[in-house]
Amino acid sequence: MRLVGLGWLLLHAGCLNAAEPLFQNRFFPLSQNTELVCATSQQNFTPTAALADIIRFYEAGHPDLRKHAVAVLTDHKNQDHLDDLADYREDCANNSVGELCVLEKYWDDREAAWRALALFYDTKTVIKHSDDYRYEVRRFNADHLRLFEKAIRKIPAFLRQSISKAKPVDNLEQEIADKPTVMQELIRDAFQEDYKNSIWQDHTHPLTLIPGIGFRSQTVAQVFSGQNLIVFTVKAFDKGKEGGTYRDIGVQYLVDFRLPIVVHEIAHTIDNFHFWNGQDDLYFFYKYHKISNDEDIMKIIAEAKLALWPSKWFEAFEYLGEVNEGRYDGTTQEKLAELVAQYILIPERLQQSAPAAYQWLREDIFRGIEYEGYDRCNVPLTKPLSWWQYATGKMLGQ
Repeated sequence: MRLVGLGWLLLHAGCLNAAEPLFQNRFFPLSQNTELVCATSQQNFTPTAALADIIRFYEAGHPDLRKHAVAVLTDHKNQDHLDDLADYREDCANNSVGELCVLEKYWDDREAAWRALALFYDTKTVIKHSDDYRYEVRRFNADHLRLFEKAIRKIPAFLRQSISKAKPVDNLEQEIADKPTVMQELIRDAFQEDYKNSIWQDHTHPLTLIPGIGFRSQTVAQVFSGQNLIVFTVKAFDKGKEGGTYRDIGVQYLVDFRLPIVVHEIAHTIDNFHFWNGQDDLYFFYKYHKISNDEDIMKIIAEAKLALWPSKWFEAFEYLGEVNEGRYDGTTQEKLAELVAQYILIPERLQQSAPAAYQWLREDIFRGIEYEGYDRCNVPLTKPLSWWQYATGKMLGQ
């Protein structure tokens, strides 16, 4: 099916059924096998034509849904973004697909726009540009949305439902008013302004993925306690894509190893909201009940020995204090996120290295759901660097 016909399909395909409820998690089903983990960035994502069916399914009987959804998916406070959106709406004024035209211009790519909209309708996940308009903040593109779709499909719906109903931050200034001035400034500096945006109609903050620069230039990705906003530093993040060469560990990736990074970051949001009652205000500087600070669970985490990733990723970071013998064995909350990621992506290794933690995750967190991981792949995951790749990388400082 050609892309030029997709807009017509959405506009004209009627549906006599009653309006369907949103966020059913039916079109991006849980993947427990190796289909997604053994794939490159060019494989095993939902075809663009199928995205049309998803969008049409949810929009039938909801005449204003697209307008509200696009408003959430493009919600910004930055004036440069607002000016762009005004221009897009002017350009799209007479376009038959209406707000979808705006979203396509926002992404500068039809597939990316459709995937962002379909993922929001089905999984209540917001993927968008950062409110930071600076050129240093590289934006997501269609490639990233395909990857995020795969990562979402590795997380059971019941876990995502809890992290997609977070409360927005409404009273930050009141909450920090009695703190020392220096502390107030630090909190304001750390607070991601994007967490104020993209609030849904039921006054919840959906799970949100944006590009950006981490607090104090932390690289790759970041999640704050009490939040479900994940910030990715795109340039560093994309080093995990297939084709990347790593002189420090002597390998080239043959599959997309950005997937474990996304799963690890989503694991932080699971930690943040697992025990949350859905009502209490949570702020990233609050101490509240999480998986990673539960007294009994902390013992399980502390005693667990993380497995070694087949990507050898952490072996390149042995100089960091939280990396030991190729394992990302830092703070309790970081170790928990690694345990969750390993349960999903290298379960065979984790079951051998930390059987008690594996059993706890299976019974208490994943409700009996188990996975097949990278070790079941029928394709090679890495290959040794050739002497030329090694020499070139050394010359270029890579």
